[in-house]
Amino acid sequence: MRLQLKTSWIVLAACASLAPSALAQTDDPERDIVVVTGSATPIEYEKLGQTLTVIGGELIEHQGYSYVPDVMRQVPGLAVSQGGAPGSLTQIRTRGAEGNHTLVLLDGIDVSSPDQGETDFSTLLTGDLARIEVLRGPQSGLYGSNALAGVVNLISRRGIDGRYVGVSAEGGSFNTYQLQGNTGLGNGDDYASIGFHALTSDGYDISRDATAEGVPAAGLGGRPGDKEGNSIATVYLRGGKAFNNAFRVDGVVRYLNKNSDLDGQAYNDPIPGQTYDDASDTRHKQFLAGASATLGLMEGKWETTGAASYVDEKRRTTSSNFPFLLPGQVPTAGDLDDPLSLSGADATRTKFTLQSTYKFGGPSLLNFVTGFIENKKESYDNPFTARDDSRELTGVGAQYRGEFAQQVYLLATVRHDDNDSFDDADTYSVAGSWIVPGTGTRPHASFGAGVTNPTFFEQFGFNPGTFVGNPDLAPEESKEWDVGVEQTLFDGMVIVDLTYFEATLENEIYTAFGPPPSYLSTPANRTTESNRSGWEASFSIHPTDDIDIIASWTNLDATEPAGIEIRRPENQGALDASWRIAGGPLQLNLGVTYNGEMMDTDFGTFLNTAVDPYTLVRLGASWQVSDAIELYGRVENLTDEEYEEVIGFRAPPQALYIGIRFREENAR
Repeated sequence: MRLQLKTSWIVLAACASLAPSALAQTDDPERDIVVVTGSATPIEYEKLGQTLTVIGGELIEHQGYSYVPDVMRQVPGLAVSQGGAPGSLTQIRTRGAEGNHTLVLLDGIDVSSPDQGETDFSTLLTGDLARIEVLRGPQSGLYGSNALAGVVNLISRRGIDGRYVGVSAEGGSFNTYQLQGNTGLGNGDDYASIGFHALTSDGYDISRDATAEGVPAAGLGGRPGDKEGNSIATVYLRGGKAFNNAFRVDGVVRYLNKNSDLDGQAYNDPIPGQTYDDASDTRHKQFLAGASATLGLMEGKWETTGAASYVDEKRRTTSSNFPFLLPGQVPTAGDLDDPLSLSGADATRTKFTLQSTYKFGGPSLLNFVTGFIENKKESYDNPFTARDDSRELTGVGAQYRGEFAQQVYLLATVRHDDNDSFDDADTYSVAGSWIVPGTGTRPHASFGAGVTNPTFFEQFGFNPGTFVGNPDLAPEESKEWDVGVEQTLFDGMVIVDLTYFEATLENEIYTAFGPPPSYLSTPANRTTESNRSGWEASFSIHPTDDIDIIASWTNLDATEPAGIEIRRPENQGALDASWRIAGGPLQLNLGVTYNGEMMDTDFGTFLNTAVDPYTLVRLGASWQVSDAIELYGRVENLTDEEYEEVIGFRAPPQALYIGIRFREENAR
């Protein structure tokens, strides 16, 4: 307990250390970039009124973040829940919303499961990402369904001028190995790149109990102490060509293959709510392709882009059921040899969009007017229950962006979605940013409405004997506002942003359970509201050219009529720091993540139970051997803290990794 209390204050102390004590001036490298999330057209970061966090590829590489969800732990307002070892279902909850309320894009293409409407973040590796943009607040006005609480946009490297090649190899604890490779070339207008990222690990045993009343807690094909391993690989190809000054095309193709071992979970005696070792596993394959064509006329004042994307996903899960026992009964080995059952789905999403923007005005009043239309078709096939369903959505909308006197920036978006299978939806958002001249002060604010559509499971059901769909479901709706101020201090050496937000969720979809013995369940819309509010603080400090520190803190109050929402800590914080010693070849890296106390459902009692807070420390170092070669290593969970993110599933223990990078580049 003493160690836990001590480490729990690491992030607080680090944030407090970001006081006005720096000694030199360094501009924030993320502040001057042009972002592509939240606006129909690229926009400078400081002109965006919504709350946006940008995590650069250099930070991701230095900290050794292999999985995207590990990066998300450092972003204010985002709570991460990983159900066991890496490769297990991993969800992101933005500002206290649900996991399927955050839209995830890869270069602007929706990568969520078409049938579930949610992205399993364990399928996302960081290979070849130039940066990640995380936008909080309702964004359905521009992006449609599932952007109810925010957008995570994974941005790959594009627009290459020159050539580059990179290879990295890493090995470490749990027989974990990963290999990355990428190469690209271009002339600034035309480019092509190809790459891969593969990772495999034996994992560790996520189950805490080895026996159930003296009987080995192992289902069919399992044995006590079985480890939950994982393998994942992605391959991608990107390219673009400008045929002249007015017309260009771009495209991307990506393939994902993931296989993960799981453990079963008992809901009854003698280990109610606990996991047990068996041969459960899950397999996930996804193929993604997208292309766009852009035509610029009137010397770039009028730009029109047509785009198409296709996602094809296949998932299979093998699982066993712990025998249902009355209190006091002890299972036999035969009881635990339940046959394994197979489930899964095949789903596709095809999407076409057309967007046209006209730019007019001058420096004192610059205007951007955009109109857009989108058509999306989704299909779902359950090969084990003969379910085969499809649905279609057509959305139309417009956005206005205005820049006034080169200091006030406004953004307004409105959209209507015509759904063929459930209620239509109208969404909107407004945002403003004011760069107060000569003060380093930037107030910003936004207000919007977002929606998340019912999933195929919720609409059409899964098994008529246990879960019946509800074709009359309405989309979930949320209204949210935030207001904040960003302050730049000491000539750009320190940047602090403080934002307060409030949100209300209506028509929340929940599962209603019927009486015994069948407990037949069906989804329905709540008639009550859920409320979320809180504040986010982010810090950036660059005391010298060799030191970079970013930190964040979030306080959240998320409630529903039944009480506090689960898997949403009231307080959480993070810090990433790097120090290149005396500008030389040695660099030290520190990462700290604090997750405060939160509630989760204990499936032994089906009651919400408090989950202890935890602090994770990551310490790494790298040595630049030459311009092209770098050696590195890191220790994750340095203090070997025992913790759970989801009740019943052991989280990763201490681990050590070492690796080597080769990079040759003359691209700008």
